[in-house]
Amino acid sequence: MFTQVIVHRPKDEFRGVTVAYLQRVTEAARELSGIVEAVVWSEGDGERIVVTTTWESPAAFAAGEDALFDLTHGAPFTEWMQEPLDVLLLDEIPPPAA
Repeated sequence: MFTQVIVHRPKDEFRGVTVAYLQRVTEAARELSGIVEAVVWSEGDGERIVVTTTWESPAAFAAGEDALFDLTHGAPFTEWMQEPLDVLLLDEIPPPAA
């Protein structure tokens, strides 16, 4: 598995529109080939909104990355966010062999 994590820190006045936008994006992302899961998360106080997309493999992510980017292209994140997005790309570490 492979997971992309994107941390958003929206300005207070854009929190609602950011969450609504990200919910639409993750709903559409769930239709992409190779996606296992796409979820919007909120930190307890709501300061950080996190989107995770989990893919079947790094290769599936590489094949679907452009389509995923197309879903968010044009979003005014520079206006909505307090700071730039944090992006993590995580490879699953398999459990040790028995």
